[in-house]
This record gives sequence, C-alpha cells and structure tokens, in this order.
Amino acid sequence: MFEPKGAPTRPRPGHEWSDELDDAVRGLASGFLIGIPVVFAVDTWWLGDQIGPLEALFLLGVSYALTLAAVYWIGFRRDLRRGWQYFADALEAMALATLALVAVFWALGQIGDGQPASIAVGRIAVAIAPVSLGVAVANHLLARDASRFDPDRGDATSLRGGWLSDRWRRTVIELAASIAGALFLCIAIVPVDDLSAIVTEVPVRNLPFVILLSLLVTYSVVFAAGFSGEAKRHATPGLLQTPFAETLMAYVAAVMVSLVVLWMFGRLDEDSTLFEMYTKSVLLAFPASMTAAAGRLAV
Repeated sequence: MFEPKGAPTRPRPGHEWSDELDDAVRGLASGFLIGIPVVFAVDTWWLGDQIGPLEALFLLGVSYALTLAAVYWIGFRRDLRRGWQYFADALEAMALATLALVAVFWALGQIGDGQPASIAVGRIAVAIAPVSLGVAVANHLLARDASRFDPDRGDATSLRGGWLSDRWRRTVIELAASIAGALFLCIAIVPVDDLSAIVTEVPVRNLPFVILLSLLVTYSVVFAAGFSGEAKRHATPGLLQTPFAETLMAYVAAVMVSLVVLWMFGRLDEDSTLFEMYTKSVLLAFPASMTAAAGRLAV
C-alpha cells in the first residue's frame, strides 16, 4: 500500500464498502470545497444554456482528460494503482462531480424544474472541470486524519497548539477561522455582483433546500470526510464542540459575514427589505459556508 509520508490514517483493514463510502464522501466534500465556489457564477449557467450537444460532449471529454491526468499524477485513491484502474478512478471522480453539480443545481432550482434536459447537460458540462479536479485531489487536499495539534515540539504550530488546549479558546479560534474563510469567498463574489442575477434565477421555494445543502456540505467537510484532525474534533468535549453545534456555528458565521459584506459593497442598505436580506444572505452563504469549513480545517 502506498502511504503519503507523515499522514497517519484511520484503520482500514481491507478494501470494504465502508472504504468506498469513505472515499466517496471525501471526494464529494473536496469537490464541493474546490469547485462549487467557482461554479457560483451566473455566467456559467448562461453559457451552459447556450452550448449545443457536441460542445457539451467536447467539454466533458476535456474535463475527463484533465481529471485522468490529476488521478494519474496525484491519485484519487491512496493505494497504488495501475493500468485501467486510473481510467476507472477518473470516471468515478467525474460521476461524483456530476452528482455534486446535480445536487447544487437542483437546490438552486436550475435543473429538474421543467427545464429541458439539454440545459442540465450544458450547465453540468461547463461547470464540471473544477469540481471533478477537486474530487480527484481529495486525498492530497489535506492529510487524512492527520492532526495539526501534535507537531514537532517547539515549532510555531506547536506553540499555537498550546492555546488550543482550552476548549473555549479553541472555539474562538475556530470561529475566527470560519469567518476568515467565509470573508475570503464573499469578497471575491460580491463586487462582481453575480449575486443580483442569481437572486432573480432561484425560486424562493428552493431557499430552504439551499440552507439544508449548505449544512450538509459543511458537516461533511469538517466531520465526515476524513480531513485533517477529524478524530480530534469528534472527541473534543464542550457545549459548542459537538458536530451539530460546530456545523451550525460555521453556517451562522457564513451568513453573518455575507450580510456584512453585502452591506459594505452596497448590495444591501437601509431601504432593503427583510426578504431581500434573507434571499441574498442565504444564497451567498451557500458557497461561503464551504470556505468557512475550509477555514476550520486550517486550525
């Protein structure tokens, strides 16, 4: 078995269905984390509406070739692969990316709501490359089950780990990391003002689905995908250190940051209605919650 240097893992006694599920969740979480913020641009949707079947097929072929290259050089799975297995892994990464995009576009009301199948195929073809690449590099995004809290004695991370021994200080640091991650994404999206066009495209009845998907992805990234320090996060005691509480905390942080950034850039003002605040903050918090989760992984 090929094991990346310095990356301790959970016990994996054999190649079982639990391992397959673990890899799939990890790949989906990585695909959401890397690809969905890039997909959150209305130009992607409009371009997908305009391309024909041959162009969509060409884009899917290019995306598969890029994913195959990533799988070959980086590796979708941790064990040593050979021959046709690379092609199968790339196909699996593409399938997971397609599943992620179907979930996103369905939650946003952009497929499966009376639209022709050609529109769904076009949108997925345009958006699939970054998501499938995110799936393909899942095992190298962060070390599986590695801990950032047990480094070499005396280095900067070790000194920071001393602060994290107190669960309340750790909670504050993790909240700050979530805010920083959400802020990074919001500042990238809001000035471009794609959000105004997206608000007009998404049915109001779909907003609860957007919230639910945001929470599911945030939970998966931090607590279910096997990324760095997951076992420690599960084991940490404290009222705010349960998976449910931390997931909710990261999402609320994303919503609050979304509202602040929208206000700073003039997308909301004193004349904005509560409904407008609700729709814009929920939609912007969708990708922001993923980068908030990524911020959590960094501490």
